[in-house]
Amino acid sequence: MSDKKSDTPYYIGLGVIIVIFGYFAVHNVIHYINKNKVVDSNRTEDRAPVADKFLKKFNKVPAFSFINQQGDTITDQTMKGKVYIVDFFFTTCPTICTPMTQNLSQVYDRLKDNKDFAIMSVSIDPDYDSQEVLAAYASRYQASAPTWNFVRGDKEKTYALAQKGFNAYVSPSDDEAIRFEHSGNFALVDRNGYIRSRKVRIDKNNENWIYHYSGVSENDLPAQIKEIIEDAQILLNK
Repeated sequence: MSDKKSDTPYYIGLGVIIVIFGYFAVHNVIHYINKNKVVDSNRTEDRAPVADKFLKKFNKVPAFSFINQQGDTITDQTMKGKVYIVDFFFTTCPTICTPMTQNLSQVYDRLKDNKDFAIMSVSIDPDYDSQEVLAAYASRYQASAPTWNFVRGDKEKTYALAQKGFNAYVSPSDDEAIRFEHSGNFALVDRNGYIRSRKVRIDKNNENWIYHYSGVSENDLPAQIKEIIEDAQILLNK
């Protein structure tokens, strides 16, 4: 029979070992959990779209409904989930529409293979720009729906959408040779229907957020084609 007194140091030593082992086991479990939380947090940050960091979110585009060059209905719900560019034009425009559309052709060629990308060119002269006229105009630029939609709709609603939804200037012109006046800008819209844009440098000390991208060269400043392609790609990779 063993001596209980002689066994006491053994039990004390065993207890100490168990306590130490338990401490490190619990510590390692907590460390593992916290590590996973950190990893998950970092992954969340990695998943956070770069667009949210570098592209400002402006207003949401109001509801709209148009008919494109193929006779299909294009609405804000049609565009939901897509990154798309909007411009306002008319097919008989004698001034900026041709360079605008040529510049959009560069964007189209770069991004058309992405199924989530689209362009919507909205006619401000729907009385003349019938579906057939728009189809011929699209063919001239080798533009195909549903990626590039040349659309027409109710004139009054179109003007309201341009002015209130996209802050774009459109107006009938007193000059009969021009007939309509409009801005030469492009708007970039994200997957959730919000207008997005970047900050640009005004001078060496100042930067400012822009609302539109310039669709034509103006006042010795180049059109912002490279910029809108880059930013559309950021949103597409979101």
